[in-house]
Amino acid sequence: MRSGARKRSAEDLKRLGQEEIITLGAPLRSSSQEPRRRRSSLATATSGDTEDTDNDNNDNNNNNAAGFAFGSGHVAQCLTRELNNLEPTGQQEVTQDIYGIDVPNAKAYFEQEDFDALQTEIDAIEEGEGKDAYLQAEQMSRDFVHNPKFRILFLRAALGHYKKAAKRLVRHFKTKLDLFGQDKLVKEITLEDLNEDDMESLRSGGFQVLPKPDRAGRSILFGRYTCFKYKEPANIIRSLWYMWMTLLESETNQIKGVTAIGYENGRSPLERYDHMDNDASQIASFEMSSHGHGGFDRNLAKQITTIPLSVPVRPVGYHLCADSDQWIATLNMVVATICKFMRLRMRLHHGSDQECKYQLMTHGIPADLIPVEGDGSINLTNHLEWIEQRRALEAARHNSSVQD
Repeated sequence: MRSGARKRSAEDLKRLGQEEIITLGAPLRSSSQEPRRRRSSLATATSGDTEDTDNDNNDNNNNNAAGFAFGSGHVAQCLTRELNNLEPTGQQEVTQDIYGIDVPNAKAYFEQEDFDALQTEIDAIEEGEGKDAYLQAEQMSRDFVHNPKFRILFLRAALGHYKKAAKRLVRHFKTKLDLFGQDKLVKEITLEDLNEDDMESLRSGGFQVLPKPDRAGRSILFGRYTCFKYKEPANIIRSLWYMWMTLLESETNQIKGVTAIGYENGRSPLERYDHMDNDASQIASFEMSSHGHGGFDRNLAKQITTIPLSVPVRPVGYHLCADSDQWIATLNMVVATICKFMRLRMRLHHGSDQECKYQLMTHGIPADLIPVEGDGSINLTNHLEWIEQRRALEAARHNSSVQD
């Protein structure tokens, strides 16, 4: 063991989390660099901009604390207040999740009484609260909806909180029905269920499952908004749904959670990146919808951040990297619209490519995993191999089920 090394105490972890939040949104710099001037990071966020997510992963019923208002100060101050308002154990859990140190795990096993309690909470949800899709799925295949291997995903994602698990399970079927239609409501989504435009979005590498986990053993979902390709936002959302669900095939991810990275170094949210000829018959680049509009699509960004609330996943660390003041301002706005659990586990790293990769390393994420070349282009080698591995795995499962 290295001289002077010791296990981090709860006080150390709390201090680490607070120090990092204080620098949130500030440019990273080496000792040889002069401090950069920082633009105002965010306009005032109103309560109408806040996504109501039922605060699935937070015991505090006030999902977005009243103290979190951007008109009165910098985003870092708001996050510091929120962190300080948590109980000491809550502060420690946030920092452990972010750094991948002594990560708190979800309960691995549940008894029949847990599943009964979950069903009681589902029954208590009124039919007018988005429950129609759940009831429809139950009529189509009760075995699929009540399968313990399926339901335990939601109990683990909600850390054993029955009411939160019930709400997420009901929301899961509503979102799945909206995205994939009735004929796919009670089946596992595979590559065969994605249309050609969805597949083109998937192959673009705007989202990738990185080939190695972080230091806590959690899978890493990588995203680069400026590499998205789609004809309509649903192409991105369906492919993202598929990727989140594949991550849940790992029991480690179910229990420990998943880490996510957004990496926009070398790109600006206000520029256009045409990956293909501007032909209406072809799929569009990241910020060119089928109507040809450019600019950051805030509605798409909100859909992306809310998909994890419809699938039984527990994102325990969001790292957003950028070297553009425009991106930092835009990402700060995204921070304002997400639920408290996710917001406290989100970090903005503002600096050069090398600086941001160093920051990721301090959070247990190997820098060599980032699939971005020096010229800003996306490296698709591992991603395309992952797609082919998934295709082979799903074909083998299909053949096995036919033989049975």
